[in-house]
Amino acid sequence: PAARAAVCRAGCWYTATAADAHEMFQTQTGAFGDVEGTLRWESARSYCFEHTEQHIVFVDESNHVAGLVHIHDHPIQVGLCAVRKADVGHVAIRPELQGQGIGTRMMQETVAWLRGEGYHLSRLGGRASFYSRFGYEPFPRRFVQIKLGPVPIGGGSALPASEAFADAGEWPGQVRPYDESRDLEDRTRLRWEYDHGRSGALVVERACHPGRHPAPPDAKALRWIYEREGEVLGYLHAVEAPLESTESETVFTIAEFAYAPAFPDAAGALMRMLLSRICDRGPARVTSRLPFDEALSEALVAAEVPHERLEMHQAMASNMILVANLEATLQAIAPELSRRLAGSLVADWEGAIELSLPAERCMLAVTGGEVCVTEEPVQPDLRLELTQAQFVKSLFGIAALTEMPPARASSLSPTLRGLLDALFPRLQAGSGPWG
Repeated sequence: PAARAAVCRAGCWYTATAADAHEMFQTQTGAFGDVEGTLRWESARSYCFEHTEQHIVFVDESNHVAGLVHIHDHPIQVGLCAVRKADVGHVAIRPELQGQGIGTRMMQETVAWLRGEGYHLSRLGGRASFYSRFGYEPFPRRFVQIKLGPVPIGGGSALPASEAFADAGEWPGQVRPYDESRDLEDRTRLRWEYDHGRSGALVVERACHPGRHPAPPDAKALRWIYEREGEVLGYLHAVEAPLESTESETVFTIAEFAYAPAFPDAAGALMRMLLSRICDRGPARVTSRLPFDEALSEALVAAEVPHERLEMHQAMASNMILVANLEATLQAIAPELSRRLAGSLVADWEGAIELSLPAERCMLAVTGGEVCVTEEPVQPDLRLELTQAQFVKSLFGIAALTEMPPARASSLSPTLRGLLDALFPRLQAGSGPWG
């Protein structure tokens, strides 16, 4: 179409439409060598034909797709505020065009587009030596993992998982299959109560959106509700992850999980039910992006569920993060910073802090208990030069700002240390959207 051609002449970039889906699919499967009929081939087909509009395509002089980038919009909570993160993936160039600098131009255009579209952050995974050229920095990943192998019981002895977890245990309440027609409202409420305001977790909706044809309970599904005396207190949904499984190990992933923290038996009962259903599939492993939450870990230990909290720091091929707009990010979270300040021991502090990243610096001013971004020429009480990774760790509470090397190297007064700990503390953050 003429409109499409005009866009192509202007910059060879546009948001993909249904007309591009077939060439997108050919480009992606060709670039990654996906064999027809395999799970990765099927996944590529699903992305290209069912989520076409989530892609940006680069076209050649003949108006054919030369490359594509998938961009998924993720709003991530920072306390009661949120930042907008672009998850970048499936960066693919037609095989015969690789090595001509198209990938470099695509990423340059992508980063510029993200900034123009108002994104605060961007995440991707790939070769660090390539993506670092566009400003991305290595960033950790977090998992909570349960291995279904021999379970140590002391004295050098161990039980096979099929024996250790065969019994789901006895609990004050009952675990039953999820019934969407009666449980959707409670599931929505639990997820909101468990993750609302949790930094690093996706924004959760309180509103319930029932479907026209709710699915009936499925006794074979790994999807349950835990209730006591008619009150729903927990929800778990797990699925097999065929793309991660191998011939020697079956992998399951927990897609959704929430429980009422006042009832730790809900967490324990649901997890033991899951393990009892899959323990004979070993060797197996359960992965999840559950928060690094002390109350949850205590509940799992009480339920005799051994688990690992893993934080992976990769190098050559890595999860990577980019701060697309520092000023806009700080503006988005300023109300949360003011709220944190109000509840601290330094609520009456006034002054300014300058945060500097490799490509951008910004001034936070504190006046009358309000934190805001200022462009006024003021002398800061503290200057911190941070990497993007250090800033984002502090942003989501993965680590406190005072734990970062630049802060540790500064001669912070007790008041300034208290201020940084109030504004950017270590939290029991969510995991997943940023890793």
